[in-house]
Amino acid sequence: MSSSIRVIGGKYRGLGLEMRDSPTTRPTKSILKESLFNVLQSEIGGRVFVEGFGGSGSVGIEALSRGAREAIFVEYDSLSLEVLRKNLSKLKDEKTKSFLGDSFVLLPQILEGIEEEGILYLDPPFCIRENMQDIYKKCFAMVEKIKNPQIFLVIFEHLSTYEMPKTLGNFCIIKAKKFGKSTLSYYVKESRDV
Repeated sequence: MSSSIRVIGGKYRGLGLEMRDSPTTRPTKSILKESLFNVLQSEIGGRVFVEGFGGSGSVGIEALSRGAREAIFVEYDSLSLEVLRKNLSKLKDEKTKSFLGDSFVLLPQILEGIEEEGILYLDPPFCIRENMQDIYKKCFAMVEKIKNPQIFLVIFEHLSTYEMPKTLGNFCIIKAKKFGKSTLSYYVKESRDV
């Protein structure tokens, strides 16, 4: 069973995307997505956008719609990945890659291989999946280990009640914007500004 959401801006504006009805995936709210891409508008063009917990792929597809050069997705659940790939098939001639597997295993390898400037977007399934209580700490540890200088921005979508660290390795928080239960926190390389 699936429902649908729409791309809200850019060249694919209005395109319907499927969304799997599942307790482990939930759509990113339109207001949150709009805010995200208002912040990223001058940063997204020509960049690689990596969505670490892919779900339906709606955030990465929104990035492609607004000028990202490539979008890369990792999704743990095979049925969700099927929906994500169906959504990607609706795009024309876009450069995309989608991987089935554990983000904590695959992302470090994927991030190391990126040769152009990239943005990492992490929306972990907060404490819904069994044994995922420490998911934020695992995300933080992964970000702290990013060595590739091309990854200049990491964005977390997280529970608003969660206390986010000021720094993660070479990244420091520059802004956080709250949308009810969810918040977007932006971390940039210390030498950069967004």
